[in-house]
Amino acid sequence: MKNTKNCQSGLSLIELLIAMLIGVFLLAGIANSYISSKKTSVDRDQISLLEDNGRIALESISKIIQHAGYSSQNPNIIPFITKASDVASGVCPDGSQSVANAGLFTANQVVGDNAAGDSIGVVFYGDSNLYKDCSGGKLPVSCRNAQTKVFNSFYITGNTLKCAGSRQSGASVIADGVENMQFLYGVDTNGDDLVDKYINATSLSANKLWRNVVSIQVALLVRTLKPFKSSSESKTYTLLDQSVTSANDKYERQVFTTTVRLRNTL
Repeated sequence: MKNTKNCQSGLSLIELLIAMLIGVFLLAGIANSYISSKKTSVDRDQISLLEDNGRIALESISKIIQHAGYSSQNPNIIPFITKASDVASGVCPDGSQSVANAGLFTANQVVGDNAAGDSIGVVFYGDSNLYKDCSGGKLPVSCRNAQTKVFNSFYITGNTLKCAGSRQSGASVIADGVENMQFLYGVDTNGDDLVDKYINATSLSANKLWRNVVSIQVALLVRTLKPFKSSSESKTYTLLDQSVTSANDKYERQVFTTTVRLRNTL
């Protein structure tokens, strides 16, 4: 008769099934945790990119607007491009043209108003202290004489904020994901260098008040580069004096605003 006291017996079928079931639950938990962590990371990256694009867009616009009207020798210039024909190239002393491509500055890209909101164009005179356009393009050295205008405009096309500068042959991309842009112009009507009212470009042109602008309010509607929300929704956002309703989609959006003081017009 065999002694079976020290013999090992295998797992029963039920025990194997229970072990497999526990393993499946553990793997499902690990997979779910990984997927959740991955989605959180993707969402965080998208929000971070949105905020970076909004910040970059505001900084780029604000920097150029602050230069509007700058002149070391020609005071009281109109600091804005009020129509496309304002942009004209001059011949520098070395024979080069001051504006590389005047065709970049179309009517809708200087004081336009379309489905993507407003556009804006600003002017300043280039000298040895200030000679770069919105893309970083430089005036020829011989044109840095405080007699040559530098032109810049900002506008939106295809959810992308672009700038056209007088030293460019083509427009430059400033930030992606920018859906709408609005401006209001702070006007000084009594000569005390303080804003008496904010009006849009249409009213500014109608009342011939371009020389009276002392500050500008800027508002941008910026969205994530990829849709990531769990469900689609449409929301209405307030951009200064305008209400903008988004598409019914899964993009996250934020409004960015700032006010820029025009130091050169005071």
